[in-house]
Parts: sequence; structure tokens; C-alpha cells
Amino acid sequence: MSDSAQASYAKIGFFILLGFFLIAATLVYIGGLGARQHEFIGETFFSDPVSGLDIGSSVNFRGVRVGSVRRISFIGAEYGEAADRDDRKKIYVEIAFDSRLFNITDGLKPHQIMEDMIAHGLHATVSASGVTGLSRIELNFPKSELKEEKPSWKAVHPLIPPAPSILQSAADSATQLLNQLNKMDFTEGYSNLLAITRSANTTLENFNAVLTGEQGGISEIVQNLRDATSSLRDFADQVRANPSSLLRSNVPEELPETKR
Repeated sequence: MSDSAQASYAKIGFFILLGFFLIAATLVYIGGLGARQHEFIGETFFSDPVSGLDIGSSVNFRGVRVGSVRRISFIGAEYGEAADRDDRKKIYVEIAFDSRLFNITDGLKPHQIMEDMIAHGLHATVSASGVTGLSRIELNFPKSELKEEKPSWKAVHPLIPPAPSILQSAADSATQLLNQLNKMDFTEGYSNLLAITRSANTTLENFNAVLTGEQGGISEIVQNLRDATSSLRDFADQVRANPSSLLRSNVPEELPETKR
């Protein structure tokens, strides 16, 4: 084989290797390394189970995807100084935010904007995504004031406080209602209801007895009212026929000149 042929094969091999390298670099860049240039890290934690939440789950702010879940762990595994009450009872969630969506304020970096939002009441909630069984994290500003839980560790990244989900709030309310029902004495309540019913029946019987005993007197009063009404009607007819009777008690006698 001539030297020129060997040189041609070497060039072809070099370009093939260069092509594979460029393709691999492009895939790696698209797969995450390039995207991470526009990321900043935040974190949150939850006391309730985060079933359905996984690596890559969406993180939304008012319905807009602003990041994804980077890592899920326990607080005790991330922060050794966490108190025993937080060690294995609280779940740590690391979030990768897209910094390009937070370049909205001049002079502030994306993580500073996030810290400002947290200072104004931003909270994180685990929300189910339909019937798929998957979950996502929703960031929002709750309308009602929430009970803040001060963490026993110092967070490395901006820490978004958690807020109870709608399902968890409904479950807590149902549990409280059942506890109240269990504390109620239904036997005593039923006895009180029977006593009230008996008292009402006794009152009705006494009232009926009064009406029955006074029936004759009531009939007499009604008859007197009828007689008075009849007399008043006769008097009105008399006045209508002879109005002067209101001024004179007797009918005046006829004058001699008028007699025939």
C-alpha cells in the first residue's frame, strides 16, 4: 500500500473519531451539563410523606415550571447538626431552578430573588399530578397565615418553608372531626333530647287544658262582641237617617203654623 493511500485512510479515521467525539459532547451537553450553566440550587423539606415525588419531578411556580427535583434525602443525612426531632422525620428535597426565569430584577442575582420571595411568604407544597400517581412541588404565596416551623439546622441553599397540601389538610380536618365525635357522649345527649320532648308534651297538654276550661268564657266574650257590633250598626243607620239626632236628644215638635 502506498504512502498516499495510508494518509487518506488516516484522515478518514481521524474525521470519524472527531465526529463521534462531537456527537458525544453534544449529547452530554444536552443531557445536563450545558443546562446546569443556567441553574441555581434551592431546597425545602416536608414532615409529611412525599409519595409520588421523584428525581426530575416538576417544580412549578403558579403553574409555570421553574425547576425540577435534583435530590431527595433525609434531613439527618444532609445536616448532622439537625435535632433528633428532625433527623429522620423530615424529608430533604433539593431543587434545581432555571436561573433564566428569575432574571427579572436588575441588580439582584437569581438566588437573591428567591430569598426575597421566601421573605415575602413563599411556601412549597407537594401536589398530585392527576391519576398518574406522580407528584410535583408547587410554589406559591398562601393567602392565610401559616404556622412557621423553625428548622434546627442551617441551610446551605435558599430554604423554602413547606405548606400542608390540600389532601393533607382535609385528612387532618377529618381526623379532628372524628376525634371530636369520639369524645361526644351520645347517650347523655339522647337522654337530654328525651327530657326536652317530654317537657314540650307536658306544656302542650297544659295549654290544651287551659283552652278547654275557658271555652265557655271565650264563647260569652265572642257573643258580647257580636251584640256590640249589632248595636253600633243600628246606631249608624239611625244617624244616617236623621243626622240632627246627634245634636238633639228628642225629635222637635211641629210648629202650629206648620200644622194642618
